[in-house]
Amino acid sequence: MMMLKQILGVGAISLMLVSCGEKVDEAAEAMSNMKSIAETADEAQKTQDVLTKRREERRAKGDTLALAPDEIKKFLPGDIDGYKAEEPETQSMDMQGMSWSVASKEYRKDDGSTVKVTITDYNATADMWAGATMMFAIKWSVDNATETSKTIQTDDPYVNGHERFGKQDKSAAITYGLGGRFLLQIEGTNQSNTDFLKSIASRMDLKKMAGM
Repeated sequence: MMMLKQILGVGAISLMLVSCGEKVDEAAEAMSNMKSIAETADEAQKTQDVLTKRREERRAKGDTLALAPDEIKKFLPGDIDGYKAEEPETQSMDMQGMSWSVASKEYRKDDGSTVKVTITDYNATADMWAGATMMFAIKWSVDNATETSKTIQTDDPYVNGHERFGKQDKSAAITYGLGGRFLLQIEGTNQSNTDFLKSIASRMDLKKMAGM
C-alpha cells in the first residue's frame, strides 16, 4: 500500500496544477494548503500508523467483521431538537470480498429543513475506510465564493474529520473517521454554518466508536 506521505505528495502536486489556472487569490490559497500538507505530513503519517496498529490489534483478537446494522443504529441520535425523527434505515453490503454495514436516520423540521446522520462500519474493508479518510489527518482549507471547507483535527488520533459549508445552497456536512473503522457523516440543509451539525456529533459517543 502506498505510504500516506507519498499520497499527500501527489495531492500537493494536484493542488499546484489546479492553481495554475485559477485566480491569484485562489492560487495563493492552494500554495498555502501545499505548505500545510508539507508541515503536517509527518504527523499525518504518525496518525496513520496508530490507526494501522489499532486495526492489527482488532484482527489479532479475531475482530474482522463489521457490526450488524442493527447494532450500528444504536449509536444514532434518538432525537434532535426541533426536528422529527424518521425511522432508521440499515443495510449491509458484500461485494467481491469487500463488506461493510450502514445505519442512517433522517430528521425533518416543519419548514422542510433536514438532517441526516449516517454511520458506516468498514472494519472488514480497511482500504475503503482509508480511501475515504486519508486526507483528514492533515491541515488544509478552502474558502471561496461557493463554499468553505477544511479538515478537523482533534487531540484524539482516532478522531479526525472534515467539514464543508455551501454558501449558496446553505448545505452543510461534517464527516469523522473513527478508530480506523467507522465513518460518521452528518448532513444538513438550510444551515448557516456547520456549528449545529458539530453540536449533534458532540452528543454522540464518538470516543466509544473510535475505541472499538
